[in-house]
Amino acid sequence: MSLKEHTVKSYDKDLQSIAGTLDNMLYLVIESIEMVAQMIETRDENLIEKINAHDYKINSLDHLIEKKVTAILALRQPMAVDLRYTISSLKVSSNLERSGDQAKSIIKKIARIGREEFEVGVEKSLLAMIDLCKEMVREAVISFNEQNAELADLVMKQDDDIDHIYSDLFRIIEHENFNKEQVKKITNTLFIAKSFERLADHSTNIAEIAKFVVTGEIK
Repeated sequence: MSLKEHTVKSYDKDLQSIAGTLDNMLYLVIESIEMVAQMIETRDENLIEKINAHDYKINSLDHLIEKKVTAILALRQPMAVDLRYTISSLKVSSNLERSGDQAKSIIKKIARIGREEFEVGVEKSLLAMIDLCKEMVREAVISFNEQNAELADLVMKQDDDIDHIYSDLFRIIEHENFNKEQVKKITNTLFIAKSFERLADHSTNIAEIAKFVVTGEIK
């Protein structure tokens, strides 16, 4: 973590503890996103129960961040960048928690489609969105913990790539004369893609928060 060092070393440990907890949340969120890829490829409905238990761990860390922030504010009375980092870690934690919720929601949406496979091009696009979402959330949290504004800018640019893939997926509705089952599948597919877009938005939010911590300016 690239925050300045303090005379009171226990203060540094308190801030590093927040960074470490956010890192732990990040790893869990990435694992949740990877479960989504597994669900697309295998349609293993056991993943629903697995991600529910996984999401509980993410929520627990979210509550832990709140406790740590409350303690730092009460005992350390941080100022300037330290204050921005400490307060903003609550928002970062919240966005990570919501990212976990999105992954859980996506798995349930895929389950509604059943065993029927996506078209090759559609599956490829969804898996590409998954890879981008994993990269974005990883880089977003690093940009926050390391106070790296340039990396935060990169995350925000990657959001355009997600939007582009999402827009391209609408080409699946260009064909005519869909039957009822096809309409149902297409609708669920687009809902899934929209959830990936929202998942990426949480990483963009974290990147914007990182920029605020570094600059003190609100976009």
